[in-house]
Amino acid sequence: MPHQTRQTHQKRFERLPELLDKNGLDACFLAPSSDLKYVTGIDLKPDSRLKGLLLTREGRGFFLCPSLYREDVRAVEALVPVIEWSDATGFQGLFRKGLEELGLRAPMTVAFSRGIEAGDMLDAMEGLGATCVNGFSLLSPLRSVKTAEEQALMRRASAMCDAMMEELSLYLRPGLTEGDIRKFIMIFHESHGGKPRVPCAASGPNSSRPHYSGENDRALEEDDIVMIDSGGWYDGYSHDMTRTFFIGTPTEEQRRVYDIVFRAQDAAEKAAAIGAIPAELDKIARDIIEAEGYGDAFPHRLGHGIGMDGHEAPYISQANETPLVEGNCFSIEPGIYLPGKFGVRIENLLMLTSSGREVLNRFPKELIVVRGA
Repeated sequence: MPHQTRQTHQKRFERLPELLDKNGLDACFLAPSSDLKYVTGIDLKPDSRLKGLLLTREGRGFFLCPSLYREDVRAVEALVPVIEWSDATGFQGLFRKGLEELGLRAPMTVAFSRGIEAGDMLDAMEGLGATCVNGFSLLSPLRSVKTAEEQALMRRASAMCDAMMEELSLYLRPGLTEGDIRKFIMIFHESHGGKPRVPCAASGPNSSRPHYSGENDRALEEDDIVMIDSGGWYDGYSHDMTRTFFIGTPTEEQRRVYDIVFRAQDAAEKAAAIGAIPAELDKIARDIIEAEGYGDAFPHRLGHGIGMDGHEAPYISQANETPLVEGNCFSIEPGIYLPGKFGVRIENLLMLTSSGREVLNRFPKELIVVRGA
């Protein structure tokens, strides 16, 4: 399988100053996050010790690193020098000295990524005459356009989610609890080399809650419904898919709602293309649902971008008027949720390539009835 190479990270690192210049920023600080991993390959978790990459618009920088993590960041020395700090000295003085050596002085504007605590950011920049800005979307122009290497990783991740859903469709039966289903999904992905997030397994009336967390661990019954939203990572890239299964015979209302969601999802999916406007895709699906009288039961955007993060740009929402481009990867996932009764959502991932629209999920989205054992 393809993998992220040092050359890949070097190219991304070299493009970051362009983004800083374009956005009128003097520097950025990438704390432990997918942004830091995207640029450097360093996969660290946020904690109580400040660490991360400081880079200027001139392409100079340093990596601030607690002594505890020194061995974990050896690879970054190919990009920038490492400034190591200890618990005895703290980071503030060394951080400021690093800024001075880079010629960063007031007034300056510095963007901060995710993965940094507000208190650490304030301590680092206190008294420096700096404007601190949100760098959450700074890397979106790069990250939202998947390279051929990344596209291959996305295909691999989605193929594994397809395989899981196939196995799950044979496993579902009355008597299983939602916890049993979550455990099945996570064991499947872990045993195949994946890193799953905790899936949504929402049965019966719980399926009317779009992001149900599983707190009542309901057991499946005869003639039941269960909505499965499974996501996670393989080789650092995400999969995400939602399917709604019927355990036995669906009611007439359930069949009707499923058909509406299916038509909305299918129409928006087929309209997705390079140059399409996300807000217009959202409207295509929303109009179908609203025409059937369920507009208020579809309370979320149509979809989200996906890659190293489960949710990233581009967002397929009513507010996004930016045309889609080659390399974008995103979900199309309308739903109808009827409180106290049931809910239906269908989610596929799509990728826009040089060959056109590619649907990454191959597991059937048509209504599936699972016969009880």
